[in-house]
Amino acid sequence: MSENEKNDEMLQTKIGGITVNWHANQMKSTYANIGTATASREEFFLLFGSHQNWHGSEREKTEADVDLMQRIVMSPFAAKRMALILAQAVKAYEERFGELKL
Repeated sequence: MSENEKNDEMLQTKIGGITVNWHANQMKSTYANIGTATASREEFFLLFGSHQNWHGSEREKTEADVDLMQRIVMSPFAAKRMALILAQAVKAYEERFGELKL
């Protein structure tokens, strides 16, 4: 299968009474090991980045440098749907692999 054929694959899921067709032809993947969220009245802002705190220095015990790579802006309604989807995904993960302890 060529790279273009992989990118043209479509996933389909049911959410409520709606069938959602997920098209992956423009999807980009970015690794993030840290994220945060803020909100205004009209929008939620999800910030994703990475930090490499592996040196074990004294500074790294109290401070972390994060390289922000992605900002996702969404409506409050979309943010609430995303929160529900993430909660369901974490529950399914823990049922399969065990509880995640923070």
